[in-house]
Amino acid sequence: MAATLVSFILTQSIHAAPICQHPPPNSTAFSINSSDACHDLRTCRTMWSMVYSCLLTIFACIWTAIHPNVPNEYSDWLLALLNSRGTQMISTLIVPEMSVAAAWVDFSEAWRISKKCAGIKGWSFTHSYFVMMGGFFDSSKRKMVKPTKDEDPSTLFEKYPGIVDKSGGQRKVAVTRKQILDKSKGNFFAKSIAVLQLLWFTIQYVGRWASHLPRSQLETMTLAYAGLSILDYALWWHKPLDVHFPIPVTEEIHPNPPNSDAITDQGLSKTETASNPTSNPAKTMNMQLLWMFGVTGIIFGGVHCLAWSFPFPTRAEKLLWRISAIIITVTPGPYAWGWARWKRGDVISMLFGALPIQFYPFARIILFTLTLTSLRSPPPDLYRTTSWTSFIPHLG
Repeated sequence: MAATLVSFILTQSIHAAPICQHPPPNSTAFSINSSDACHDLRTCRTMWSMVYSCLLTIFACIWTAIHPNVPNEYSDWLLALLNSRGTQMISTLIVPEMSVAAAWVDFSEAWRISKKCAGIKGWSFTHSYFVMMGGFFDSSKRKMVKPTKDEDPSTLFEKYPGIVDKSGGQRKVAVTRKQILDKSKGNFFAKSIAVLQLLWFTIQYVGRWASHLPRSQLETMTLAYAGLSILDYALWWHKPLDVHFPIPVTEEIHPNPPNSDAITDQGLSKTETASNPTSNPAKTMNMQLLWMFGVTGIIFGGVHCLAWSFPFPTRAEKLLWRISAIIITVTPGPYAWGWARWKRGDVISMLFGALPIQFYPFARIILFTLTLTSLRSPPPDLYRTTSWTSFIPHLG
């Protein structure tokens, strides 16, 4: 429906002004014609080079930044399809805010596990991420070894000699950090190259803005993806990449029986948690997920608003871009607020918060369409490259 609406408006607004190929007779010498300036390849770029750079950056954003969990061979085909890299790539392309929100949840849970396992010698942030992604698998129970929100991680891991070695009177990791990273397909160097590519694209965009050169809508959309992908890399930096097979572990057959004091303390902690539902970490995690989704939505949509005054082939396309940019900027916030209120039993607020989000997919389709159609009539100065020497103090 959105594509039909866009096509109808564009067919009704085809009276675009032609691009002047030569300067007016009364123009001054400073109004250099862009077509004449672009005869020199040293100061120009082609449409293909711009599109290629943007597509390469988007690929780095939605492919290399994704850190999927370890596949579970015992899960059904639907769950395996949802957790596949291709599905996550499509969802990140459509709703990149969810990728950052998921990375934040993984980071928060890995931080909690690392704090609880600080007494285990050799335990690192990479171990916590490896647990979160299903890296340790109990084949006898056919499930991954992962603590629940109310479970002490160190107590759970001590039951598995393949995770925590208790020999020699001390607790230490049975699998070192280097052994875990050996299963990862991305090291520090590979991740750094991807981040540098995103940062270089951002610097180029800022350089064109500082030089008062026009930027395309495609470059603006790519900048929005780059900004969120840098957050993904920062939150998933210590998470192993593309681990296809977990490490099998087995629970101890005769674990050390806990003493009566430990049983009493455990029972009291469970009673306190049950009597005080507000202390449940799961609720805090859900709130963080919702508000991170709202904040990243504002960032992603706000970057699209940078093209508010960009030249468009028609006024109708500019109006569609502005409306769609406002929609994707504003709607994630009310949705997160309404969902948080629904968790507290406020159904009315949830309905009001979920209503604007219904327009989000249509706005994304319109922005994708306008990003491509705007390239059919670009401003001449779009082909000019940034003169970096103008930012560097020099003589001559």
